[in-house]
Amino acid sequence: MKELKAAIIGTGGAARLHLLAYNKCPHCRATAVCGGNPSRAEALGRELGVRAYTSVERMLETERPDIVSVATLEWDHELPVLLSLGAGCHVLCEKVMAHTIAVGEGMVAAARRSGRTLGVNYNYRSVPAHRLIREEIAGGRLGVPALYAATMHSYLWSHLLDLLRFFFGDPAEVSASIVDDQALRPPTSANAGLPWVFPAEMLYHPSVGAAATFRFQDPDFIATMSSSAMVPLRDCLWSFALFGTAGPLTVDCATLENLGGTPGLGPLAERLRALPPCSYPESFDLSVSEFVAAILEGRPAPVAGEDGLAAMRLDAAIVEAARTGRSVKLTRPPGPAHPSAAPGGAKT
Repeated sequence: MKELKAAIIGTGGAARLHLLAYNKCPHCRATAVCGGNPSRAEALGRELGVRAYTSVERMLETERPDIVSVATLEWDHELPVLLSLGAGCHVLCEKVMAHTIAVGEGMVAAARRSGRTLGVNYNYRSVPAHRLIREEIAGGRLGVPALYAATMHSYLWSHLLDLLRFFFGDPAEVSASIVDDQALRPPTSANAGLPWVFPAEMLYHPSVGAAATFRFQDPDFIATMSSSAMVPLRDCLWSFALFGTAGPLTVDCATLENLGGTPGLGPLAERLRALPPCSYPESFDLSVSEFVAAILEGRPAPVAGEDGLAAMRLDAAIVEAARTGRSVKLTRPPGPAHPSAAPGGAKT
């Protein structure tokens, strides 16, 4: 089997995890890292034994990678993704995929034109506990959902929005409220000083609170998400609960050391407790290896660019609902709205 060459654009924490994950994959090795700051790129390259570049074009021309991970900031994804696809590379882009809907649409269209795969690294889908929960929902073993409720630190907003789609598919309607005050941002926040939206089309990190209510159809049920920068991040990334006709499921306080959280109520809790903890770095190992395997086997990406775009559109609808004070009806893509509506649980 051919060995794939991987390169990483970006020099932050996510870029480092991508690089480490590629080198754990069978039939794949990372050869290069690229960043706008020469000292950071060179330091990461030396640490992990890969060549360092400051020009994306030069890296692509010299290295000719098969796969490129784009792990820059959200509003700096567009050009690296387009350049990499244009060079014939498959691309795994960090989330949120882009900073505007139009840019995201352009990235998806470029992938289709190039005949290459565009994936989005929603790595929390790869957590074994979340996989098991989705299987149980899709198999109907939790019954028909009645209420799903999630609370989280604001940094996890985009992740839990994607998990909502992963568990249940796309909602039919959303309403929302957002409260933000720059002066109340925690002083240690990595997002301190940035506006709460960047730009106004997408929700980023609200300082005080954001809440959205989703109505699903087929079956008809309600889901809520609530987020604040005041949630103690170190102790609780998120918690969620699902109440269905066959019983409840509660999961409390996921942490960086154990993204599966602490299962509480319900018949599924014992099976979840039996799973080994999955840490934040391990979730990257899993999601990157799944992307590499898909490329090697000629399968679609586990989380395709179209999924990343759908999550962006849902996020934009939340912002619109909060701005107008009215619920927003959503146009769902073709197919079942809920995993359990299709035999075997159709994937979103």
